[in-house]
Amino acid sequence: MKSKIQYLFLAGMMLLGGVLATSGCQKENDREGIPEGAVLITAEGFGGMEGDKTSVSAESVVWENGDRVSLNGADYTVTVSESKAYVSGFSSPDGPFRGIYPAGLTAGTQTVTVPSQYESHYNNGRQVLHLPMLAMAGARADAIRFRHATAAVRVLVKNSLNVDVVLTGVSVSSEEGQLCGTRGVTLGVGTLAVAAQSGTIADEDKQVSVVLTDSPLLAHGGSDILEVQVPILPIAAGEMTITVYAHMAGAAPGARNFTFTHTASHPELARNVMMTARVNLSTDGGRTTEDSKGRFSVGENSRVVFAQGNLQYNAYAGTFRFAPEQYDIIGIDNSHVASNYSGWIDLMGWGTSGYQGSNPWLSSTVEADYGPTSGNIATTHYDWGVHNAIEKAGAAGTWRTLTSSEWYYLLYTRSATKRFAKVAMTVGGTPVNGLVLFPDNYDFSDGLVCNQANLGYNGQDGSNVLTMSLWQQMEAEGAVFLPAAGYREGTQPGSVGGAGFYWSSSKIGGRARALRFDEGEMVLDGSPAVYFGYSVRLCSDI
Repeated sequence: MKSKIQYLFLAGMMLLGGVLATSGCQKENDREGIPEGAVLITAEGFGGMEGDKTSVSAESVVWENGDRVSLNGADYTVTVSESKAYVSGFSSPDGPFRGIYPAGLTAGTQTVTVPSQYESHYNNGRQVLHLPMLAMAGARADAIRFRHATAAVRVLVKNSLNVDVVLTGVSVSSEEGQLCGTRGVTLGVGTLAVAAQSGTIADEDKQVSVVLTDSPLLAHGGSDILEVQVPILPIAAGEMTITVYAHMAGAAPGARNFTFTHTASHPELARNVMMTARVNLSTDGGRTTEDSKGRFSVGENSRVVFAQGNLQYNAYAGTFRFAPEQYDIIGIDNSHVASNYSGWIDLMGWGTSGYQGSNPWLSSTVEADYGPTSGNIATTHYDWGVHNAIEKAGAAGTWRTLTSSEWYYLLYTRSATKRFAKVAMTVGGTPVNGLVLFPDNYDFSDGLVCNQANLGYNGQDGSNVLTMSLWQQMEAEGAVFLPAAGYREGTQPGSVGGAGFYWSSSKIGGRARALRFDEGEMVLDGSPAVYFGYSVRLCSDI
């Protein structure tokens, strides 16, 4: 069983009721700007309020160009013009006809099937979410009004932790209620009823998740509040658990995942009714847990999480950032390194944080240009993370470089089923060589256990090819990928894609120490000169 660290938070819930609105007759001016023969599309907002569609708020939904609807069994594209939405090319039949949104939603004549997972993003602060809707219009109608087939849970997330967090999703689950899957419906012109749950409910129909594809950032201090809506089928009285998934900003996606769970009794949640849950990510009140994924022991009583990618620097802008993906490398473009270079580099001399003139863009091969001339850089301003704020990943001091002894403990001493494996990952059809580090409590279940033998044991089985889908599963479980980004001497890169070189913060006998790996070996090297440009992967203490 995974160990869990208990955290605390405040959460409150209130019910927002609403009365269904029925469609009235369309006024003549409602059709201004609508092509002849086009079908006007409208929709109700939650609580019966007037509104249009796809971006959502508590009051309304907003149609967008390109929305796809199904009318009378065929798919059509919605056009939005002057705040009106319509469908062209549809000939209304002589009898009543049905509308379905989104077009791919499964709906039978007397049933509707709603999904267990939704993808969502934000546009000008409004959540874009494809909410299941149904409609029916009479014979030869030139307008059709859609109605929500679901209820919704509106989750307001506030961050009062002492770190910035990246939100990746929200889920709502129930021990006894059906939240997704198939339900019966009664649909008529101007009316819609969704049947009550009945019979045995499958476990997979008891949870609905919204995945936030743009990974919005919540800055600590409570200044930002993010609204996430989760559509669910109408539920009978019972209890629901609301879980907010987030990880520390700048950390690899599987690292330091905070899971905040709140259970509260609620009255019956009917179709078209939205319940609001207020979740404050804080350290007092309520109950929370913090997931153990992505934790790495680097000493007897020391654990860290790793950054989401190698450290990169733009000299022209004077900006540090982490690579967008763990496997990203700059490669031969590091040859452009210069004080005015407007591109990014990711191979830097030892201790080149910018402190005391030891700048990341240095290409000198004179060791005295790199500092400090003696001693380690651990805890000093020569450490990149100690001295610098990292773009979108926290203030100076949030991150640091591992010492040589911590690298050794991580690779050879800590208790773990597997510690590392040399791999090649296929990215866009191209193999990217590297080293995978497995966290302390790495979980090989959920489809990974069958691949366990193929991942090598402490690197002894050579290089293993990973598909992108397998890597994404591994990353979600907290695995870290160190790409073989090569090295740089002066302005000349070498061994790009064939070997990895990663600085430590330690120096022995005037020589900095680094992790070095290639196809044949892996060592903690005590011989490199400080002017070599190596990769930097920062970590943050837990």
